[in-house]
Amino acid sequence: MNSIVIFGCGGHAKVVFSEIIKLKKYKIIGFIGKSNKKKIILKYNKKNYYNIGTLNVLKKIKKVCGIIGIGDNYLRKKISKEVNLKYKKFNWVSIISKDSIINSNVKIGLGTLIVSKTVINNGTKIGSHCLINTSSSIDHDNTFEDFSSTGPSVTTGGNVKVSQLSHLGIGAVIKNKIKIGSNTIIGGKSFVNKDCLKNSVYFGIPAKRKKSRKLKEKYL
Repeated sequence: MNSIVIFGCGGHAKVVFSEIIKLKKYKIIGFIGKSNKKKIILKYNKKNYYNIGTLNVLKKIKKVCGIIGIGDNYLRKKISKEVNLKYKKFNWVSIISKDSIINSNVKIGLGTLIVSKTVINNGTKIGSHCLINTSSSIDHDNTFEDFSSTGPSVTTGGNVKVSQLSHLGIGAVIKNKIKIGSNTIIGGKSFVNKDCLKNSVYFGIPAKRKKSRKLKEKYL
């Protein structure tokens, strides 16, 4: 079994953990966080899994791969950049839930998580370090650029493009042939029937632009 670490110690890191466990192909070494203080993150099958330290701990672990267990797009990009600068040959892996349905013609980049009950149809391309959350339905020929994400139960039509660092909120529905600019947030339960500008927040039925947003602004 390959050894793997999860970057992050919060709720989403635990979701990543649960999907890794189901695959039965990785040995989980632990979680990497902001502190060197060892603490229990979760218990599974009578075993404790710990925060094993900060990025520096990777120097002590040989032949390990990893995935980032943080929901925020900007933070995933920041952490991946820090790791890549410090460990130039670090092995990022994608975790694709055994309970998802992925067409054989779908391409998925490194470091991406596909959560349970997601369906991704023919010709879609999912970039690196993306998050496609629980029960999302991604139709044919979509493009999700690096560090983009969905909340649970998102639905997209065909030929949708979601640019870097953009997020589709819980239950959002995106009409076919829609383009969403980079660093843009679509509010939960919104219906998007027109292209969306970059650096913006949209929500409503139909979705309308409500305000601009800066790169680091919280949205989760």
